[in-house]
Amino acid sequence: MRKIVIVLLCSIISLSACNSTLAITEVKSVSKELQEILNILGMEDYVQMINDGEKRSYFVINTKGTVMVSVKSKDDTIVINIDEEENQNDEGITQHIFKLTKDANYEYIDLYKNGEQIPFDTVGAF
Repeated sequence: MRKIVIVLLCSIISLSACNSTLAITEVKSVSKELQEILNILGMEDYVQMINDGEKRSYFVINTKGTVMVSVKSKDDTIVINIDEEENQNDEGITQHIFKLTKDANYEYIDLYKNGEQIPFDTVGAF
């Protein structure tokens, strides 16, 4: 009986470690290395992707509007949705930085803005 319980607990722990951790969160402060890259890239491009290793990427959206970002996976593809509302006032461009944490290696990333597929303007790594 004791062996069955131990095997069952080990199985539960193993399966819980396999949970999906694909997530995207907005970040307010970034590392010195990432800030240096952002300074070089500037704010002219709408969306930039900066990779930091295999399991993490940063997405930078430069806009005058308000953005909401969501992510989901579909087979071997990460799908990122940007919903943007234009602001009525002309305050200038705001930089929104999002961290994408991946749970596996994906072949593709599809990017959508308000339902329409768009390309990345800049892709880099550090």
